[in-house]
Amino acid sequence: MIAFCPLCASDEYTSLDMDPDGKQFALCSNANEHGADGYAWIPSTPSGPERNTRSDSLGIDLGVWDKLLECVPADGEFHSYGEVEDTFFALYPREASTLQNRYGHRWREGAKSDGTYSMSVYLALRLSELRREGSLEATWLPAEGEWAYNGVISHWRVR
Repeated sequence: MIAFCPLCASDEYTSLDMDPDGKQFALCSNANEHGADGYAWIPSTPSGPERNTRSDSLGIDLGVWDKLLECVPADGEFHSYGEVEDTFFALYPREASTLQNRYGHRWREGAKSDGTYSMSVYLALRLSELRREGSLEATWLPAEGEWAYNGVISHWRVR
């Protein structure tokens, strides 16, 4: 099973382990995102022997993957996650509202996130799935504007 960090939306630094009581946990050791101690969580159990990258039923209902691809300009340049999210809000306000009402957001007007999971994390996970499928490339660059509190943020371009 692959564990995707719900905070940095990547599996690049994650590992699975067992605690002394035999319970499985996941650890993301991305020091840039989580500091020296990393971030640990109990991963959800996949619904089959191997999880399809597009198995999220809400994402399927909303057509999230295709819509996110439309939010990344095909100009060969990397675009910050914030720009991609802003475009998603502009082009798909109904879908954005649905996600924000369900997961919240740190600073946008409307439902607020509790800080551990938000619509931004949800969308970043879907972008990571598109990267694994080969549709997008990603890199991490300094965050700016409203996203500056992150230090660094994902940037995306069409492959």
